[in-house]
Amino acid sequence: MSDDPHSRGGPPTYVQPGARTPSPAERARTLVAGAVDGTLSTLAIDPAGFPFGSIVTYALDDHGRPLVLMSDLAEHARNLAEDPRASLLVTAGGAGAGRLAAARATLVGMSVRLGDADQEAAVERYLEVHPGAFWARFPDFAMHRLELEAIRYVRGFGEMSWVDVSAYADAEADPLADAEAGIVEHMNDDHAESLRTIVGAFLDVDGEVTEAKMIACDRYGFEVQLALAPAEPDAVAGLAFGRLAFDPPLTAAEQARQAMVELVRAAERTGRS
Repeated sequence: MSDDPHSRGGPPTYVQPGARTPSPAERARTLVAGAVDGTLSTLAIDPAGFPFGSIVTYALDDHGRPLVLMSDLAEHARNLAEDPRASLLVTAGGAGAGRLAAARATLVGMSVRLGDADQEAAVERYLEVHPGAFWARFPDFAMHRLELEAIRYVRGFGEMSWVDVSAYADAEADPLADAEAGIVEHMNDDHAESLRTIVGAFLDVDGEVTEAKMIACDRYGFEVQLALAPAEPDAVAGLAFGRLAFDPPLTAAEQARQAMVELVRAAERTGRS
């Protein structure tokens, strides 16, 4: 996925044969669809030409383009009236330095103030996401759409790429996104041994796996962080990562439990765990 040189190296990653991962476009669409605000950067009128960042709330249209409600009195609206070039930074959670390991996407494009024919539909879409925004129909507020020209997606340290805009427009947000944190927590708290069973059956890991911890889950499968026993008695324990598949991919979060049960049963049938 990455086009950056520092993405190479680090702990080994083991992938189950045939396992599929979300594309950068799917990951970016999922992130942006799951958020409701971001940092809009415009080119300032005063001081002229400097980047100017503002917090804005948004909704998405059917193609994943941000619909931003802004007052004509806002500084970023004044900036856009002079120069429509803009970017919207959307980030996942994280605290302190940990935010650098969290996913984020920068959507770059031209901001367009919607005409009267499109305003009402855009306001309705915005109010679906922000039902308490009673000011949405104030006379000095208008909807603006960011016409995308480039997207930069960063999943974390060493995993980043430019995303094809048309692929992003066609992508669907992951159906497990809202439930992912609960799935991960449940598996780690209540089914840690089952994760080790699955890893033992379907990943050809070089070394003894002493612990398997789920760290991410999506429609295509899930990722684990592995602790490996030291190769020698006085050596330090190793670290590795793994990717396992759901076959077929899931279409709803409610399917995750049964998919994990079936993986455990299949692993036990292999006799390798």
